[in-house]
Amino acid sequence: MQYSAKLNEFIETICEQIRWKKAHNTVSEEIRNHVIDQKNAFMDKGLDEETAMEKAIKEMGDPVLIGTELDRTHRPKMEWNIFLLTGIMIILGFGIRYIASFEPDTPFMLERSLMATLIGIACMIGAYFIDFTFIGRYPKSIFAGLTVLSILSILLSPVIRGKHLYVQFILLAFPTVMAGIIYNMRSKGYLGIILSGVFFIIPVLIGLRIPSMSVVALISLCFLILITMAIIKGWFNVNKFYGMLHVYIPTLAIVITGFIKLMFYSHKRERFLNIINPFKDPLGDGYISARMREMLAATKFMGRGDLGSNPYMIPTINTDYILTYLIHRLGWLSFIVVMGIISFFIIRSFKLCYKQKSILGKLVSMAVLVTFTMEVIFYTITNLGLPIMGSLTLPFISYSGMSTIVNMTLIGIMLSVFKSGDIVKDSLLLPNDE
Repeated sequence: MQYSAKLNEFIETICEQIRWKKAHNTVSEEIRNHVIDQKNAFMDKGLDEETAMEKAIKEMGDPVLIGTELDRTHRPKMEWNIFLLTGIMIILGFGIRYIASFEPDTPFMLERSLMATLIGIACMIGAYFIDFTFIGRYPKSIFAGLTVLSILSILLSPVIRGKHLYVQFILLAFPTVMAGIIYNMRSKGYLGIILSGVFFIIPVLIGLRIPSMSVVALISLCFLILITMAIIKGWFNVNKFYGMLHVYIPTLAIVITGFIKLMFYSHKRERFLNIINPFKDPLGDGYISARMREMLAATKFMGRGDLGSNPYMIPTINTDYILTYLIHRLGWLSFIVVMGIISFFIIRSFKLCYKQKSILGKLVSMAVLVTFTMEVIFYTITNLGLPIMGSLTLPFISYSGMSTIVNMTLIGIMLSVFKSGDIVKDSLLLPNDE
């Protein structure tokens, strides 16, 4: 109809002034809804439809001026503070690993570390410019691809200390993909909660196959946080109490079963108790924990700790236990500085996650940040002398090429959410459009 053509022409003129093309759909929808509401108001006053539409468009004003004003407000938001903090952590990690390289049997591996960092930066920038909404549009396809990649890595990657080491870092990407799965399943009610759990079983089984209880625990906690948030916020449109029962009854059953097995097998029980109290078996299961506690007990606030015996007999101290080394080598002040920078990064990112308006943006950014935070918590607890689960990596600080690449890619995805999450409309992302 003629009045519809006029409205389309009006909206097209507005969008021509907005340089960020990704904002066009959102702006078009908002302008169209506003004009139609105003048209309906005029029709209620007795005007015919065509006259009401012309008057509603006229009241909006000059489309060029409107578009120019919207162009100022609809621009990608570069979170420079997150980029800056990421850069600081990378430089700090280089410095710490360089200091550790002067100790016996702790090579710096400068070329490998630099190469992994450069690849990670490229991946972060690439992820930043890619539209993060693809995670909500094609979560099943991404999930299948990541599953195949994990299985191929198990078949092809080397086994180090009894583990397929690289696979555990690939698994760190699953919580972000699960954010897309949860988003995709949210319209299915209780069935959506159950199906989300069924999908999640796959990365857990892969983690058990590696084997790595640390990564299983990490991705499990991430999934529980995401699915709990989705239920509490009503995104599944179910009774919240019964929705929580669908999640936590199976979870408690698995935890209780695992605890019973731990108590049933005496060697596993003794190993666990020796980690808790390492001085019961200081030359066996409790060796690493005992050495770390000795180092920490002899630490000063500033400067090298006073420990007569060689404090660097802990295996892989330059990767798995670099915080322990740092505390003993430079004092508790260095630990406070490092954790202060990481904590500021986490707190700032959580604030930005909280501000996300779209369901998908909130789920994806929260998945990335919870994964990052859990890595930090696991690594820190282990390095403070309680290696119950074992550490994975301290993002950007401890050496791990694959971890650096995966974590920087995830941070790039989170930055992509912060850049454009405000203009994403969940109504435009159909949950079953695969």
